Amino acid sequence: MSQSNLFVDIGNSAIKWRTLDSEVFSQSVNNFSPKSLPNNQSIWLSAVAHPEIVKAIEMEFSDVEVVKSLSHFSSLTIAYKEPLDLGSDRFLAMLGALKHFPDRNMLIIDVGSALTIDVVNDNGEHQGGLIMPGLEALRGSFAKFATNNQNLNSSSLQTSTEEAWLSGTQEMLISSIKEQITGFESEQSDGIVILTGGGIRYLLSELPETVNYFDNLVLDGLESYSKSMG
Repeated sequence: MSQSNLFVDIGNSAIKWRTLDSEVFSQSVNNFSPKSLPNNQSIWLSAVAHPEIVKAIEMEFSDVEVVKSLSHFSSLTIAYKEPLDLGSDRFLAMLGALKHFPDRNMLIIDVGSALTIDVVNDNGEHQGGLIMPGLEALRGSFAKFATNNQNLNSSSLQTSTEEAWLSGTQEMLISSIKEQITGFESEQSDGIVILTGGGIRYLLSELPETVNYFDNLVLDGLESYSKSMG
């Protein structure tokens, strides 16, 4: 029986995987087992954390390609002098963005454990990026108010300290994203803004209508990478 491709994205807190033409599956890092993955697969894998999980997958499957960031790949050129310093998730998100919008100036925003922002011009040249704390890090940043609560709600004024902290940290995240979008669109009137990251989809109503949202841009990038590699 021939093998089919499986695309696996190992993040800080969750692991997602997708086969060609199928739905995406997800498990928390704490609950994941390599046996959760379907059998008889060639695996294309991105990992920004948890090398022990990568090793466990490599022991379970015979054909595993762990994708690393490259200076040049297909139509993408990375700005970093040391490409391995760039997380594979950002590298693959840019490849995924190019798959959807080739030959366009793009702002790519990934909202996860960290908020990452990258700009790629219409020649596929990465202009650099930013890394900021994600919502979990923001809400744990001040010991007096620290919480593991990741609920998303109104960013309006609140009448209790707990709710004020939840809404205030959420507003910090949204304001940072809006500022990056405004600055990019003022310089690139025909540019494309791409947003990815599961948690942020609930806040899309607070962002400009020009935003293009993709649930799993890293998985899109893995698929694009695998096709380019033949």
